[in-house]
Amino acid sequence: MRYIKHFLLGSILWGFSISAFAQSATVKGRVTSEKGVAISQAQVYLSESKWALTDEKGNFSLTAIAKGTYTLKITRIGYSEYNQDMALKTGENVTLAIQLEEKVYEERPVVITASRTQKDLEDVSVPITVIGKNEIESSGSLRLSDVLNEQVGLNIVSDHGTGIQIQGFDPEYTLILIDNQPVIGRTAGTLNLDRLAVGDVKQIEIVKGPSSALWGSDALAGVINIITEKGRDPFSWNTTGRYGSNESYDASSNMSFRSDKLSGRLFGNVNGSEGYDLNKNTLAPTVPSFQNYTFSSGIDYRLAKSVSLGISGRYYKESQSYKDEISVSGSNKMLDGDDYQIDYSLTPELKLYFGSKQYFEITSFVSRFKNESNLNFSESGEVYFNDSFDQTLNKLEVKSSTFWSPEQTTVVGTGINREGLNSEIYASVPNFDSYFAFGQHEWSPSDKFSITGGFRFDMHSEYKSQLSPKLSSMFKPNKYVHVRASIGGGFKAPDFRQLFLNFTNPLAGYSVFGSSTVAEGIQTFQENGQIAELYFTPQQIEDIKAEHSFSYNAGLDLFPTDEVQLRLNLFRNDVRDLIETQRIATKTNGQSIFSYFNLNKIYTQGLETEIRFKPSLVKGLRLALGYQYLDAQREVTTQMDDVQDGEVVSITKKEYVPLFNRSKHTSNLKIFYTLESLGLDASLRMQYRGKYGFADINVNNRIDDEEYTDAYTIVNTSIAKTFSNRFKLLLGIDNIMNYQDSQFLPSNPGITFYTQLNIKIY
Repeated sequence: MRYIKHFLLGSILWGFSISAFAQSATVKGRVTSEKGVAISQAQVYLSESKWALTDEKGNFSLTAIAKGTYTLKITRIGYSEYNQDMALKTGENVTLAIQLEEKVYEERPVVITASRTQKDLEDVSVPITVIGKNEIESSGSLRLSDVLNEQVGLNIVSDHGTGIQIQGFDPEYTLILIDNQPVIGRTAGTLNLDRLAVGDVKQIEIVKGPSSALWGSDALAGVINIITEKGRDPFSWNTTGRYGSNESYDASSNMSFRSDKLSGRLFGNVNGSEGYDLNKNTLAPTVPSFQNYTFSSGIDYRLAKSVSLGISGRYYKESQSYKDEISVSGSNKMLDGDDYQIDYSLTPELKLYFGSKQYFEITSFVSRFKNESNLNFSESGEVYFNDSFDQTLNKLEVKSSTFWSPEQTTVVGTGINREGLNSEIYASVPNFDSYFAFGQHEWSPSDKFSITGGFRFDMHSEYKSQLSPKLSSMFKPNKYVHVRASIGGGFKAPDFRQLFLNFTNPLAGYSVFGSSTVAEGIQTFQENGQIAELYFTPQQIEDIKAEHSFSYNAGLDLFPTDEVQLRLNLFRNDVRDLIETQRIATKTNGQSIFSYFNLNKIYTQGLETEIRFKPSLVKGLRLALGYQYLDAQREVTTQMDDVQDGEVVSITKKEYVPLFNRSKHTSNLKIFYTLESLGLDASLRMQYRGKYGFADINVNNRIDDEEYTDAYTIVNTSIAKTFSNRFKLLLGIDNIMNYQDSQFLPSNPGITFYTQLNIKIY
């Protein structure tokens, strides 16, 4: 009898709950763009307790809503906020079709690199710079090196290619990504940025400071992520052609399409030049004649409501040819040289959506870079020198994103990397395997404050495990002031070059050895009587270790008016076990032998500031002025003898001295002007780099007065005319002041002129 009572009572309560649910209101709908494309991951609010995220088809559903008056709010990064007042009746079922207006971002772009989730730039708590498509097009830049050279705090350096220096770190410490996947193929640690075309780029995101908590090794200085244009229109196509000084040419075409389920893109570029020579005392040109091709494509298909498939790929090929000479038995012999490179990658991706608040991304990445160099005697065709470099990187990653609420998001992931290398100038090289896991949680308890914590754990086949933490926060006391701060750790594992290199330059005659090959190399040169002076014995050269850095950043953004924006960032990077090249011996031919060492400690610190001004009185005018102060020093140890109490004793002295190739002062100025009534665009861009130490000529580990270069300024300008909203003709002059330096900046040919035509179809 007791069970019957309980059953009847439960049935009554269940009936009441069903009745109450039936009497509550329901709001359903679909969110699309103005062009009818479904918008996923839009946040839909009806009250503090009623919210949802749209799925891949743009659908949402809010249930169990009590009778009353509400305001429906829908937000999505990249679109204007939608608001609608609603009076809901008991039991009412409302179905809506909502279109969001696309938001054109100039000063507030959407970024992904800093947190691996989409965020408005003003909500990111780490130092980040974003270069948009409009700025790239207005400047006439066609290669990544051209774009980065005009940004505050970034210095272009020429060392086995055109690389980038961030916060005082050499190019090998910056990770370069294309759509979140790494670009491989570094020479002496430098990834040549001239390889990367920007004709299909939507924006470039630059995160400064250690980013290993999310991206792993090679991100000690920061991350540069190239985000390609995926296309939001049903169909769009544009093509660009350019011709300039030194018989340089560049042509590209970019096509994209998008429907409800299927989207895709296709990009092609050809780039070349007859090269140039800044040093007439040598036969070999500064930059030889070259031609390269880039092709990339991608396609995405929504297989079902909760399943999305995608695949993208990239292919690059370059060839060079030149002449050189070498002295053989007292007479000069002519050489024919040719180089070629190929670089390709494939990225299949699977996305799984479990409701609107949870999704998984499973990504595979397969890439290969191959370079071959040949030198043959011109007269006989006999091979003088041949070298090949063949690198592969395969990666598998699984990432989960959980949207607990509008205030809290968690991202976790795990994966594996396998890296291989085959080259004649390397000793026996094993495959590098590394396993990793990362996690990050973002919490925004209010509109004024947010905090983000994260970590990454890496387990390497050659080195001990590494744990990299990260913590950052953002505080917005009002709309005029934003304060951000971050701390984080990073690491960089030694690469193949630093461990296994065994190379002697066939023309210059210098030699470089990795830490595992240097002892045998020195012994061979000694046995052959080729060592003139030895600075370090092989016994003094220890096995190199992974490098570690801990970074502090504090930033302040000020918005005193709608016309002015001021950004200030203070940074400090403390590094231990930094790996650098040092001369260990001099050969009898006058050339040097180099190897790799862990320096005890270095630090880089300074400030970066940028002011952007968009005056309302002069419509179409945009100005940006940036400045960086950099103090970069390393700890050196000096052994010296001293007399104490009548006895000679050895004293070890440690002190900090400035690092080579770092300028204390750099600045830039960018002025853009658009006169819409006439379809005119003009730009003037200036970069200043202060003096810096270029080489340790007397091997005293210090920069002496005669070892400094002079400061220099480079000025670029362009003007463009648009016809019928589809055709743009651009004329430009780079390096108006004709600055040249064949030794320290060979990538700059002096003053150059060019003309460019762009055609767009939508």
